[in-house]
Amino acid sequence: MPPLNVIALISGGKDSFYSILHCLRNGHRIIALANLHPEPDLSSENEEDIDSFMYQTIGHSVIPLYAEALGLPLYRAPITGGAVDTARIYRHDDADQGAETTVQDETECLVPLLRRVMEMHPEANAVSAGAILSTYQRTRIENVAGRLGLVPLAWLWMYPSLPASAERDSDSLAVKEAGLLEDMAGCGCDARIIKVASGGLDDGFLWESVSGSGNAGRGVRKRIVKGMGRFAAKEDIRGAVLGEGGEYETLAIDGPGFLWKKRIEIEEREVGTGEGGVAFMKLKDARCVDKEGDEIRPEDVRTPALLDEVFVKALEGVPDVSTGDDTRTLMASPAWSICKPHHLQSNQTWSISNLVAPEAGPGASEQMDGIVKKTEAALKTISESTPRSTEDIVFATVLLRSMDDFALMNNVYVSLFKKPNPPARVTVACGDALPSNVRVMVSFVVDMGARNSRQGLHVQSRSYWAPANIGPYSQAMSIPLQGSRVIYIAGQIPLEPASMEIATTGKSWFENYCLRAVLSLQHLWRIGDAMQVDWWLGGVAFLTGEANNIETQVKIAWYLWKKMHTRAESDDSDDEGPQLDAWDIKYGRRAEELMPESDASTLPNFSVLDEDAPSISPFLAVEVDQLPRGSDIEWQGLGSRCEQAAIENKTEYICATVDERYRYLSLEVQSSPEPLESSLRDIMATHCQNKSLAQAVLYTTQPVTKGLWDGQVVPCRSVWGREGQRLTAGIVLQEGLA
Repeated sequence: MPPLNVIALISGGKDSFYSILHCLRNGHRIIALANLHPEPDLSSENEEDIDSFMYQTIGHSVIPLYAEALGLPLYRAPITGGAVDTARIYRHDDADQGAETTVQDETECLVPLLRRVMEMHPEANAVSAGAILSTYQRTRIENVAGRLGLVPLAWLWMYPSLPASAERDSDSLAVKEAGLLEDMAGCGCDARIIKVASGGLDDGFLWESVSGSGNAGRGVRKRIVKGMGRFAAKEDIRGAVLGEGGEYETLAIDGPGFLWKKRIEIEEREVGTGEGGVAFMKLKDARCVDKEGDEIRPEDVRTPALLDEVFVKALEGVPDVSTGDDTRTLMASPAWSICKPHHLQSNQTWSISNLVAPEAGPGASEQMDGIVKKTEAALKTISESTPRSTEDIVFATVLLRSMDDFALMNNVYVSLFKKPNPPARVTVACGDALPSNVRVMVSFVVDMGARNSRQGLHVQSRSYWAPANIGPYSQAMSIPLQGSRVIYIAGQIPLEPASMEIATTGKSWFENYCLRAVLSLQHLWRIGDAMQVDWWLGGVAFLTGEANNIETQVKIAWYLWKKMHTRAESDDSDDEGPQLDAWDIKYGRRAEELMPESDASTLPNFSVLDEDAPSISPFLAVEVDQLPRGSDIEWQGLGSRCEQAAIENKTEYICATVDERYRYLSLEVQSSPEPLESSLRDIMATHCQNKSLAQAVLYTTQPVTKGLWDGQVVPCRSVWGREGQRLTAGIVLQEGLA
């Protein structure tokens, strides 16, 4: 992966500077610093701080010194406007600005500032920021970065929930709740508290180093943890200890020598006070001074471990399930005739399946353009009372003839979606299993509910958490359905989040595949946690590989799915929710930012199941021709946020029911000499007459007679069920029950 040329957004606080260290740790170059500061008429001796949802402004008078301290060019601009769009997810684009308001959103100040930097440094292609748990901040920077063609970097995103680095994990004296601060201390960062705005902290904390080394620094962190313990529940304290809710703010004055050429010294400091117990530092006579060298290197900057502990154990426990040669009978493409679209409409969703456009031309771009037109036309026919558009699509399945067509398809596909969040998506290539004249086939799930009731997760920044989306899709979309919530999660391939490269051990095929199977499943799990999924309605493992490995791949995928659904010996749950700090609500950042996605319950949440009930959700493994980025596995899951779930195992199917109102039925069509047609007729008669059927997906190794199946078709090389049993077809039905 070639290094990126990064513009580093700095506020003066600890997080933006620590993000710079991670840019260097990952082999990227910092070419310039950029900062937004209060307008001159507010920058007076008695006005060190202004209220801003987006930017830290306390200590702004010191910012010019960072150019000398780091030996990097610094570009600054004033903050103008206000917090016009205060939603968690920023939805403005260039066309929105000035259309409905005379007050510009303060986020838009970033645009001319970054453009000026890019004019001076044409090589710039990325921007870094210090967002940790703030969706509010992250989505605004991503929005601006996307409009300017910059790769957003948020190395600290979800950092408190990530597994500890090996160095911190082996440090018995580390303050566990202050893990990020411990890692900062580990590479010589020095960040001082210059503002407190929490009942748990008083002015005695001012000018203390939150990232100091030795007993003194550790003592400060322990005091912060103790102070925050009064206001934050156990699962919320890590964010409070980092100051993520505005509990305190910092000023970075020194760091490792490979970045900091000089340190900043403040000659005079005076304590100021505000309403509600707020206290801050007035800083005077700041200057850069020479510093002693150190031996800290970029590789000494700690990074989180790749795998969470539960997935480390899953990887270590993978059994040797290697099998002998496996033979497959591939379908003949001329027998396929699945070009007629199918529609399924329930009370809350509408499925448009098997959209193709071979008549538009022979290429993937032309055919995708034809599918776009068909999609827009179909959406107009859904409801006369409530018009629908592509904004209402929440999940997409894209089948390609070849992954070589991905870019051509994607360049047209992106035109369907104008606003965040685009639908979650899974993309696979089916090769000759598609009809001979078809290069692209697309199926959509459309939400019929109120748009403001949807929730999306659309992380575009590169981090250590999970892969940034690399196309016009969201990691997940959540909609209310039959009294609970259903969460569509995009297909996850085993990319290392920091590098966005396919993970590899450099060892045997077996070890490589095991790592990739575990890592991609962890991505699914982390996204599920972020979306507060309680239970998986079902999961599908898409596989591709050599003929003599596929059965082994299936058995490993099944083992992992089963392992992650195994109940622990004890399952004690704590229903106490996070408590909000009154100081933070009034004087800090937005209250909703104090409850980040990372504080979701453990997944799966066995408390929603009856004791001793079956606990393994429906599972299918399907072999296709190719997966994105040459991966050999891609996990896709459907989750639910619910109060009650039940798993029912039958010989011919497994069913997951949530809140007794919605169910996911996975049917296994066993391999037999009998034609698939007779089985499908029975299934259609038995299971598909329900008018509340929301989606019907057929994963099949045999051709389907035209008009027989009223739902989505995914042609596969092979299909597998529980315990690695080979099937002729697998069927997934989603339906409401009330």
